[in-house]
Amino acid sequence: MEGIDPDTLLEWLQAGFGDERDLQLMALEQLCMLLLMSDNIDRCFESCPPRSFLPALCKIFLDETAPDNVLEVTARAITYYLDVSNECTRRITQVDGAVKAICNRLSVADLSDRASKDLAEQCVKLLEHVCQRETLAVFHAGGLNAMLNLVTKHSANTHKDTQHSAMSVVTRLCGKMEPTDESIPNHTQALGELLGHDDPKVAECALRCFAALTDRFMRKQMDPVALSSHSHLVNKLLLKLEGTNASTPANLTSIVLSLLSNLCRGSSVITEEVLTSDRLITGISSVLSAKEERAVTDGLRLADLLILLLCEGRQALPMSAISSVPDSSSTSSSSSEKTHRHLIDAIRQKDTGALIEAIETGPRKRKKNKNKISCYGDQ
Repeated sequence: MEGIDPDTLLEWLQAGFGDERDLQLMALEQLCMLLLMSDNIDRCFESCPPRSFLPALCKIFLDETAPDNVLEVTARAITYYLDVSNECTRRITQVDGAVKAICNRLSVADLSDRASKDLAEQCVKLLEHVCQRETLAVFHAGGLNAMLNLVTKHSANTHKDTQHSAMSVVTRLCGKMEPTDESIPNHTQALGELLGHDDPKVAECALRCFAALTDRFMRKQMDPVALSSHSHLVNKLLLKLEGTNASTPANLTSIVLSLLSNLCRGSSVITEEVLTSDRLITGISSVLSAKEERAVTDGLRLADLLILLLCEGRQALPMSAISSVPDSSSTSSSSSEKTHRHLIDAIRQKDTGALIEAIETGPRKRKKNKNKISCYGDQ
């Protein structure tokens, strides 16, 4: 680092007109080298302090005339700062419009051009860092749409690690989306397409996105049926269950089963779609046949929930699962569980006759003391 004048370096970074663009590029390359090769990062930060250099780097992104090769090195330099300390993130978000400018550059990148592709991939890595500390800043800057566009339309032109980083950002951003967001139909449609992605990690991230969105709906006490309307989510989840075998990762199967359970708890329409699907029985059978303990347990929980909804109706769900029906007593959940324990035993023993008989006789006994119960909806 001897011989490097930080003030001169900063001055060159702020240049960018005409012949000065080459000077700016040279300064950026030099800064990247200093950050990457320094054996004493504290001394490096003293010479090139983030409080001075990061705003200057961000302003390069705000320059609409800056070429892709300059922006790529700029993104790389910012990423190196964040590699050392995520505390630097706030220096970036404090520059008005900086995060949005980075997202815009990613959105308009031409992946068939090498320089533009390199810029896009570096922007993904940069935004992944920023998202760890300032998720809302990336969300409000349009990061979700930019990332989904990259993975859904340009996966053939990007490296796998870039796709994984992009989906990591998407997963975080989905946790910030409001159920009333007007972009939910478009985003859920894109996520639905990614459920069938040939990269298992991308498909798993899409599942986690739907899980995060479902959680947002349930926390707001809203019906999550909108998540399935444009994505054909229920059919795709049941299709995944049908394909379950001994080699299927248990955590993946558990995510699918947990997501289906939460969707059924939150929506009577989705419950009916699940119960009337031809894939339900074969899907649960595949899960049980795989004989993976965790997946089998989750599969039985889903079956228990569906039977509960069929026999008791939605009012039997605890307050944590559905808010529109008041909880009649503190013991209602445990009482309902005892009532249907024989149904679960029949499933475990694969006694189809006992299961059918229990379902057919159960509701008739209850009709003596209760009004007619809706199979799927609220009373």
